[in-house]
Amino acid sequence: MFCILTDKLPTTVSVGGEQYTIDTRTSTALNCIRKLRENIPEEFKQMYVVKRLGLPAHGIAGAFEFLSGPNKPKGKGKASYDYFQDSSLIYGAFQQSYGLDLDEVTTMHWWRFLALLEAIPADTRFMEVIGIRTMEIDPKDSPEVRTKKMRAKAAVALHSDKGGW
Repeated sequence: MFCILTDKLPTTVSVGGEQYTIDTRTSTALNCIRKLRENIPEEFKQMYVVKRLGLPAHGIAGAFEFLSGPNKPKGKGKASYDYFQDSSLIYGAFQQSYGLDLDEVTTMHWWRFLALLEAIPADTRFMEVIGIRTMEIDPKDSPEVRTKKMRAKAAVALHSDKGGW
């Protein structure tokens, strides 16, 4: 099991027993994820991803492993954020929380980005929006409160259900 505190962030991926140096930048990972969402044939998506990361054509499994990060999602729950729709909120949260400028965010190691994203404090607009998206609407609430919650959720709703990926 990977531990960001004790293990070195990976810079290579194993494909067929060989190690390949990969492009670990956040911007590269996000461009790969964006391509994976496109409505194009799977083989074109996969070809883009392996080439973009610096892997051979048969390295798609290694690419997916790297893009998933060390703490792979534990199931398919409902998405609460989207890298692209929420990009300004994410960047603002990184600036507010960590003092990082955009170049530092986009060039950092993808797994470092994922760790920092997971740890964004509650006092950021990004986390406020996630809180609105994930809040429960209790049937016991008054009609006014339910309406207010539904309007708030609609105002910040995700445009797609893809979430992180």
